[in-house]
Amino acid sequence: MKRITSVIFCTALLLLPAVRGTAHTPCFRKSRHAADTTLVIYSTNDMHGRLGGLARIASIVEKERLAGTRVLLLSGGDKFTGNPIVDQHEKPGFPIVDLMNSTGYQYETFGNHEFDYGSQTLRQRMEDATFETLSCNVDVNVPLASLPQPRPYTLIDMDGIRVCILGVSQASLTDDGRWLPLAHPGKLQGLTFHDPVASALKYRTLRDSCDVFIALTHIGIDEDIRLAKAMPELDAIIGGHSHTKIKNKTIINGVIIAQAQCWLKYLAKTTLTLRNNKVVGKDYTLISLSKKKNESSEIRARIESYEKSPSLNEIIGNAAAQFSGKEALSTLMTDAIIEMLHVDIALQNSGEIRVGEIKKGPITRSDILTLNPFRNNMFIYNMTPAELREMLIRAHRKNSRRADLLPGGIRYTIHTQDGAATDADITDMQGKPLDENRTYRVAFNSYINSAYSFPHADKGIETPQTDSSILIDYISRVQTVKPRPARTEIQ
Repeated sequence: MKRITSVIFCTALLLLPAVRGTAHTPCFRKSRHAADTTLVIYSTNDMHGRLGGLARIASIVEKERLAGTRVLLLSGGDKFTGNPIVDQHEKPGFPIVDLMNSTGYQYETFGNHEFDYGSQTLRQRMEDATFETLSCNVDVNVPLASLPQPRPYTLIDMDGIRVCILGVSQASLTDDGRWLPLAHPGKLQGLTFHDPVASALKYRTLRDSCDVFIALTHIGIDEDIRLAKAMPELDAIIGGHSHTKIKNKTIINGVIIAQAQCWLKYLAKTTLTLRNNKVVGKDYTLISLSKKKNESSEIRARIESYEKSPSLNEIIGNAAAQFSGKEALSTLMTDAIIEMLHVDIALQNSGEIRVGEIKKGPITRSDILTLNPFRNNMFIYNMTPAELREMLIRAHRKNSRRADLLPGGIRYTIHTQDGAATDADITDMQGKPLDENRTYRVAFNSYINSAYSFPHADKGIETPQTDSSILIDYISRVQTVKPRPARTEIQ
């Protein structure tokens, strides 16, 4: 993995005390800039496999660098998951890493979707990358995980301007007291995550070692604001995760915050002005990438070569009407599971539904792999109505007006008190209550199996089919599909 090599290290290296995994503090050349100088930080976040905007980014960044400006190009994480051209490549994730290399990205932090392919594939893509991944709140247990331990931060010299970049990755506190990212738990073996903001605060003394202090985060706008309030030592937070479109200059507690929505729709430009090596001005612009103009012809040609995929563009069936929203899409997904696995009931978690609609007309293989890019195996359990009822109650998020587990083969109503689920009424598709004295074959994906708490006397079985392959096979068999009415209600 290539890194910026302009740092001049001291012969006598000073270690920052009491901080996990810190690098040595370098001695920088003592160049002081009395006149105003600028550092431009270009950034994207939550690309989710989209490639098109990279051709324009490459042109913009190259023009800025040719003008002699100090430029950083950073990614706020989640470059994977969402485009079959990237996700279904023979080397999953390689196309976007390859193009990010050519575009000139220098650093990123882990997004929660960086872990979707598993740690072994992630390691391979990290080795392919010429940019470095930074994270201060991820620990790697080497005997269990395939990943290298990421550095928490980097200190670089950009023509006499000392810049520190601290990586901060998304993690949420679980009911059992662990910090985990919003990722498949089965793909996080050997990795320990910590409170993002608390971890970042341990590095506030880096302020003494740099002229510009940047947090490169994937924790969402609310947490970025919390970090800015708690850590005024920072000059800038380059963020991601919440897909927030920050249109105008936003400064919280003296810290400028950038985020460029998602899917390479925008490029954020954060400009820091320095005088005597101190930041004296901050500016921000959001650049639209919607138009294919002033692009790098080389990057555009390579994007188009990746996009040529006859198998992904194959038409597998037809939508008789538009599927709009997760409830409608879930009826298609769960009906497919019931039909293809010969089960009574199917459950689909809303988080695995990655698009908002399927339009009326032809459905391609690419449409389905965009709808559900995860390729999770399926599990089948024999469950009693009491076990299923408890599973639905536990899955309901407090104060949510939408069900999280979307069903096929049944309808259910969640009853709440003070926003919390207290009971669930379950009927079959004809409105009849389930038989409390029998068990039902219930199928759901491996993410639900790993991430959700549910009682079950049966050990369950894992099937070789993935949820996305089941849906493709189902549409190919029935040819024409249409949305069904919603099957959940919250009271």
